[in-house]
Formats: sequence, C-alpha cells, structure tokens
Amino acid sequence: DAWSKIVARVRDQARDVAAAIQDSRGIYFVGTGTSFHAAQTGENILCAYGGDRDYRAMGAFEFALYTPKLAPTDTVIVFSHRGTKNYSVESLKRAKAAGCRTVLITGEGAHAAPTPGLVDYVFVTVPQEQSSAHTFSYYGAVAVISVLAQELGRVSSNETQLDDELLTVAIPHALQTALATENEMTRLAKEFANRRRIWIVGGGPAAIVAHETALKIKETSYSQAEGLATETMIHGPFQAVEAEDIFFLIAPQGAARSRTLEIAGMIQEIGAPYVVVSDAEESEAERSSNAWVRVPRVPEPFSTLTHLIPMQLFTYHLALVKGRNPDIFRRDDPRFDRMSARIKL
Repeated sequence: DAWSKIVARVRDQARDVAAAIQDSRGIYFVGTGTSFHAAQTGENILCAYGGDRDYRAMGAFEFALYTPKLAPTDTVIVFSHRGTKNYSVESLKRAKAAGCRTVLITGEGAHAAPTPGLVDYVFVTVPQEQSSAHTFSYYGAVAVISVLAQELGRVSSNETQLDDELLTVAIPHALQTALATENEMTRLAKEFANRRRIWIVGGGPAAIVAHETALKIKETSYSQAEGLATETMIHGPFQAVEAEDIFFLIAPQGAARSRTLEIAGMIQEIGAPYVVVSDAEESEAERSSNAWVRVPRVPEPFSTLTHLIPMQLFTYHLALVKGRNPDIFRRDDPRFDRMSARIKL
C-alpha cells in the first residue's frame, strides 16, 4: 500500500526534481542503518535506469566526516526516517557548503527538522513507524527513488528506462505475493530459533538484503546474526561456521546467483542447515536445502524488495518465538534504556 500510494503521489514532484538535477556530474546517496540500505538500493536502481552519471552510496557518518571531493554540479540525496539524525544533518551541511543540490527523503512530520536552507527538495514517504525496527519506511524510500530514477532516465534519454507498469502494477503485486510467505517463515522461525548463529549471505543487490536482515534480527530478538556479501563470506568468515548455525542464501536471478549457491556445498560439508530465498528456477542447491522460499521475479535491482519481505517476516516471528518485543529496541531492559540515553543519534 505504501509503495503504490507514494509512486502515485510523488510523480509530478519527481519530474520537477529530475529536471533540476539532470546536469549532475555525480549523485550521492547517503544514509545510516536501514536508510543506508535504502541508499544502496537507490544506487543500484539509478545505475540501471537513471542515465549516465557517477552514482555512489555512502554511510552518513563517513560522508559527514570524510566528505568526498564534491562539486557544485553534484547532487546529494539523504535518506532519513525522521530527518533529524546527527550525521544526516551534518551530511546536508557538508553538501551545501560545497554548493551541491540537496534532496531529503524522509517520513511524514519529520522534514522540518533540518536547519532551513539545507534542503532544496524534500520527498515525504510514510507516517513515522511506531516500531524502532523500521520496515515499510524502507519501501517508501525506495519507491521515491524509483520514480526519480524513471524521470531521470527520461530526461537523460537513457536506453534502459523504467516503465509505468513495472512501478504501478508488477512491483506492488510482487510485494503482495511475497507477503504470502509468512506461514513458511513462521515455521522456519520456530524450527531454527535456537541456532547458535544466523548467517545471511547474498551478492550484488542480495547483499543489501543480507545486511538489512542481520540488522533487523539484532534489533528485534538480539540474536547473533551476520549479514555478508557472498565473496566476503568465502574469504575468511566461513571459518567461524559451526554445524549449530543456520544459513539463509539470498539468491535471486542475476550475476551473483551461481557463486552464492556454491556456498551450499560448503555448508553441507560443515553439517549446518540452510534455506534458499530466490526468484529463480530450482537448482541442485535448492533441492538439497532445508527449505526453498520462492518469491516473484522482478528486475534484479528491485530484488532487494521481494527477497527482504520473507526475511523481515522471519525476523518478526523469531522475536516472538524467543519471547522478545520486536518493537522497543530492548528498552524494557534498564541497562539498554540507560545506554540509549548516553548517545545522541
């Protein structure tokens, strides 16, 4: 619902912003945590559909403190659920000081927070989430950047352009279908709740799913979870694997799929179970897995959306199985409540 509403609502605004930033030499995507993962997805989508420019996603902390060499012809797009985070605001300041155009993608009721004059264009996504574990606001941010990619592709006469049917019909339908995996993810959460460590692995856009899922698991059930890019997993971290662990291999159709599925054989040698989440045709790795979670096929830059949904559902039900409240960021523990008061986000 959030996706469909935002795509319809921001169309005219995205057209105006695309016209204003079409001469950008480079476009930076900046965020923290889930917002950084939305920024990375935005980078992938703009690289595929937005025209011939330099695109780069960076964490807000790194962008603010180690600002790359910017030019007035650059555009900086900051993703922030509330628009108030320390390094998100600092990133906008650095961008403005360099004469860049600035765009803020944020939730309802938040965009007035940054200092006036720091933001040239504001896209508003969804109401502020009550849960500290952000989920649908990620989809809202990606919906905005997808429409902007479509409009930038048009003004840039990009050979590969996003069509309306993909954004307005195919993706909402794919998201709805992916939500139907809940029963399977509930079963898997119960079956694997007591595993020593949860590994989530994927390459390319699927690596974003791996990183975001691990973040959500830590936020909601406080379990040991590691999200890693495929090749990174192979070069060292796998030596920390034990048979008591559980793997999720995020393997959409695309360039990284075959390499990701090679890890299945490595897992089998150690004796750990594994689950494959994929939109591709069944392979030997799927047939040998403990479970194969199938999601609808979409262009690979958008696979972060469809493959993330079942992992969010797994995360939610894992927290419930463990008796944890997935929404409160462990604030029911006085130690963590005191800890949160010691640092400004």
